[in-house]
Amino acid sequence: MKNSMNNLKKRLVSLWAAALMCISAAAGFGSAACAKQIPDIDKGSPEVSARAAAGAILADDEEDPMEALMEILFGPDSGYSSGDDSVGNTVSFETTDLDGNPVSSSELFRGKKVTVINFWATWCPHCVDELPALQELHKELEANGCQVIGICEDADTSAEEAKRILSENGVTYTNIALEHKMYPMMPHKYLPTTYFVDSEGKILTKPVSGADFDQYEEKLAEALELVGE
Repeated sequence: MKNSMNNLKKRLVSLWAAALMCISAAAGFGSAACAKQIPDIDKGSPEVSARAAAGAILADDEEDPMEALMEILFGPDSGYSSGDDSVGNTVSFETTDLDGNPVSSSELFRGKKVTVINFWATWCPHCVDELPALQELHKELEANGCQVIGICEDADTSAEEAKRILSENGVTYTNIALEHKMYPMMPHKYLPTTYFVDSEGKILTKPVSGADFDQYEEKLAEALELVGE
């Protein structure tokens, strides 16, 4: 039963990533094409067709279609929000790196004054475009006892593609797979989204939505000040 639930959760996370991909590009796709991007949930899982849900939401022209889809899939406590009210919360998770090796937040954050957590996906062009700059930022931060880590939202289905992209962009900082429990802890509506946490996993600042290095620098300076740097 536990394995069955874990498999379902993994499928729902994959579904979320696909839905985000297509709704983010809704202006270019339209509901029919968007719906084809999203697989149906297997029989025996909650009675919802992902294709029908995505198509209906887009057709209804909701103020925030992704929020409506997340509520259908995960319920009202899905963790889908801007994350602005998450400051002060503590991040704690267990997942794997892109090679399937187990990692934990406590291991990743330990000894690092500030960790910059960048949510990205292989299908997100803005995410991929900023990887070289994030690598440069990581190199600068390492000298000050800080770091960048990446969380790849579609690693469960595209780990090899993620590793290829990272290699082509010269990325050496740690990248890990998304785990569904990360959503309520680090909620986000868009990709990329970037969080700033201390060595205990405490969220220090509001997250940055989008690839915006001016905001990265502003939030990083704020985070460093908060940890006494």
